[in-house]
Amino acid sequence: MTTASPLTAARPVGVPLDQLALDLADIFTHSARMVASHLAQHLPDTDTLLAALPPGALLGSAETYTRHLVYGDPLERFSAMVLVWRPGQASPVHGHRTWCAYRVLRGTLTEQHYRWDAASRHARHANTVTRTAGDTFSVPGGLQHIHALGNTSDEIAVSLHLYGVSRDHIATGVNLLVPADA
Repeated sequence: MTTASPLTAARPVGVPLDQLALDLADIFTHSARMVASHLAQHLPDTDTLLAALPPGALLGSAETYTRHLVYGDPLERFSAMVLVWRPGQASPVHGHRTWCAYRVLRGTLTEQHYRWDAASRHARHANTVTRTAGDTFSVPGGLQHIHALGNTSDEIAVSLHLYGVSRDHIATGVNLLVPADA
């Protein structure tokens, strides 16, 4: 018997598109993992990438983590951003509207994982993982992987994020903010 995924939970189980949705979710997750593996493969020298940023970019901002668009695919399939995290800075709790792959380039990031609770329509904290320089991870679109990234160390951290959106949609087409239990 087919069970509804979080993506199809609004429809009754057994609707013909349920299985398609489940199969596509698997494909999207696999694709995000493939992007992450290629990211690890093709980015052995992070210093060259970081040297291309404008002067002072690696200092970040006192207000919030900063994002620097470093590549927009000419065919609009994906965009790449370098994020600079000062100590104490963190993203909000979010899922993604599209796939994401990221790699920690410098420093350490803390990733809080959450699980979506459809009944309460809130994300519930599940666990915490530490990501260090060289760690590469992928995130599928939707609510299967809800997280918040942050810098809990005393040093600036830098990460590279690839998202499955064009550069023109990077501001609104990536994060899917969700309420989370404290």
